[in-house]
Amino acid sequence: MPGQQRERNAIQVDRSAKDGYHRFALKLAWDGTTYKGFQSQSHMNTVQDNLEKRISGLIGRPARVIAWGRTDSGVHAQGAVCSIDVTAEELKSLAKRFRADVHEGQIEKRAAVIIQSALREFSCDNGNYPDSKTRYGSIAVKSVVSVDPGFDARFSAKWKRYIYYVIASEGDPTCFVWARYAWHVRWPLNLSKMIDATDALSGEHNFKWLSVTESGELRDPRRNLRLTIEEVPFQTAGGDAPYFMQQDNARLYRIIGTCDFFLYRMMRLIAGLVVHVGSSRVSIDAVQQCIRMHDSYDGGEGFQKPKIPSNMLCTAPAKGLCLDHIEYEKKI
Repeated sequence: MPGQQRERNAIQVDRSAKDGYHRFALKLAWDGTTYKGFQSQSHMNTVQDNLEKRISGLIGRPARVIAWGRTDSGVHAQGAVCSIDVTAEELKSLAKRFRADVHEGQIEKRAAVIIQSALREFSCDNGNYPDSKTRYGSIAVKSVVSVDPGFDARFSAKWKRYIYYVIASEGDPTCFVWARYAWHVRWPLNLSKMIDATDALSGEHNFKWLSVTESGELRDPRRNLRLTIEEVPFQTAGGDAPYFMQQDNARLYRIIGTCDFFLYRMMRLIAGLVVHVGSSRVSIDAVQQCIRMHDSYDGGEGFQKPKIPSNMLCTAPAKGLCLDHIEYEKKI
């Protein structure tokens, strides 16, 4: 985590504990197509910047949110979580504007409802066209829950689930909706082989070779991953299917990964490997051998770092990835 973000987190935790702020956890969904990821960046169109701008406008002061982590540019979410701190006076002001039916004596009890009413799906600038006035509801607050002052969206998380979507069909993509939310491959995929690959990758393994190492990362790359793949039935052509959902001779696959902590780009590299196995570009024997070599490698003296064949390292496009769910002790 960059130093600036770490400092912001420390400020929020300290403020909530000492100054009487109420802390709320927000469950977020967004279409990541036009955003440069979640985390705030200077001169970039990010989800966090748009969210904080919206909250700041509502409460009349600079707002800061603390998130579970971050996403790459173009990644979608339907279960991301962050937290905000709001004062009692700010709650009263929001209640008058958005929930006039809530009496003053009920404000604290119904605080989460007030926050959610104020943060209904809102419009954000289209990141692809900075000069355009086109606006659409691309970020949604799905739920709001009052949490303890010590709640931390990142460190209180028990596990996370990502879903990666792949469409396999010959020819150019004509299913315009899925073109935004899935990796379109122009060759057939063997589901049985891909199931073998997900089975091999499931369990406790050293996933450092299927990740991008970040500076200062100290966490153990050995993670316990649950990975599955399934074909998703959907109407691809003809009948009552609208034009934006039509795709001739297409098959849609869903790769589901659940883990307590995902290394950077781990899920996208796993998805790329599974697809390469399904297209017979990589054999399941090669995958199993690579897993065994890296599981036995401890980085100490006398150990030669295993070499990874280049065809096994394919970072799947960001657009196919969705942060589906984060589990906490309390339901968010």
